[in-house]
Amino acid sequence: MPSAPLTLGQSVPFPAAAKRYALPVTAEQLALVMPTPRPGSAAVILFDETLRLMELGDSSAHLTKVERGYLPQVSGGSLQGIAPAVLPDSCAYLQTRLLVLYDLAKREHQLHMAADTMEEMPMTARWLSVEPKRIAVVVRDLTNYLDTGKADFRLRVLDLSGLEAETVGQLDMGTDGGFVWDAGHGVLVLRKDNQVQVLGPTLKGPVDHPLPRALAGLLSASMRLDRLRLHPTRPLAIFTVAGLTPADKDVGGLWRATWDEGEAKLEPLARLSPLERVKLGEFSPDGGWIFYTQTEPGPARLYAQQVVDTVGPPHLLGPLEDVKTLLWTRAPLALAAISTRQQQITRWAFPK
Repeated sequence: MPSAPLTLGQSVPFPAAAKRYALPVTAEQLALVMPTPRPGSAAVILFDETLRLMELGDSSAHLTKVERGYLPQVSGGSLQGIAPAVLPDSCAYLQTRLLVLYDLAKREHQLHMAADTMEEMPMTARWLSVEPKRIAVVVRDLTNYLDTGKADFRLRVLDLSGLEAETVGQLDMGTDGGFVWDAGHGVLVLRKDNQVQVLGPTLKGPVDHPLPRALAGLLSASMRLDRLRLHPTRPLAIFTVAGLTPADKDVGGLWRATWDEGEAKLEPLARLSPLERVKLGEFSPDGGWIFYTQTEPGPARLYAQQVVDTVGPPHLLGPLEDVKTLLWTRAPLALAAISTRQQQITRWAFPK
């Protein structure tokens, strides 16, 4: 990679052309698509009351049945997949107030309550660690909504090692749900009042960590941590910095952070103009790549970049239009975009 990071406008064409083929089922039948560790496969819940594997090949996709009568059991209500797929041969998703783990080998599901009351709703979840099996959840609470017109938000860490979820830590976040956070590698990173904190599983703290010390020299009153993605098992973070760049600094853009017990190393990945905003996607199953979308200015565009070992340039994969789901598959590594309106899957195969 050159000493000066490229802008998104200077992105390098992806070396392999995308393959496009039809969805093996109509989009109206899809209840949820989520990643799995199975080679070349995603898990799919359909409205025909089945859970299936969708195998994404080089030129076509097809479905294999895993379990029938699944939808009435554990899949009513609002569904949201949890990525990446970090548990062996399992997938995970939120279902209204529940957190569901499904073991593909045993064909068994495990239900955990992610909400404490009927007024609570889990909004999103991120894996804090694999061993022990812990997950961080953002919960919205409408208990005071009729009186105040506002929802309350809290972060909650659940341990899923036993038959029932155990709350390890909880942190009230007030009525503003727009805070920046992510979890991974045993910690939770939070931007609060433009200060970056690292919290342990109990959410007490902050704890001493090399990442905020390194960021202190990069951020300022006019430059903020805008987006953040922590790798679930590696000491690795990808983040964006946005704001009014000081005249003597060129810090706005996409960055990588790696750390050990002593210090964190920051490295620029791509420069962004003050008008550009980027939404970070997920790490690839081997952790070597990440995808992200340029959301402003429109139209949205999809990028992928190698971020482990030798950092690569940003690769423009193409514009995004009516994409319902973006997910990685492994062995071989590929990224798939599912378009509901076009009833189509677009798949990019990644080099080894």
